[in-house]
Amino acid sequence: MKNTFLFAGLFFCLTVVLAVAQPGDAGAEQQVTAQAQQQDVFTPAPEAMKKCSFNSDCPYGKCSKGQCGACSFNSDCKGWGKCSKGQCGACSFSSECKGFGTCSGGRCTKSPY
Repeated sequence: MKNTFLFAGLFFCLTVVLAVAQPGDAGAEQQVTAQAQQQDVFTPAPEAMKKCSFNSDCPYGKCSKGQCGACSFNSDCKGWGKCSKGQCGACSFSSECKGFGTCSGGRCTKSPY
């Protein structure tokens, strides 16, 4: 009788451990996969995005003279700093650069192009 209870208890514990462990592992794996997919979607290849024909070709800034990054308003930059003298990437504070580095010398230290 003791062996039956012992076996049933071990089986129950094993079942609980497996049930708790699997969703956490699968969730972590899905999260890493989702992050990788987002990175592929939102991180354009520098060479591919440098040249443009239309404003819609540029995820940051507008198209001007075949190059992305031009702007007329801060909203044209879509998070890559502010618009200054027709070019995105200007800043006064690092928070204006978002994912494009820090603000140094009035410019974001990283460029999407």
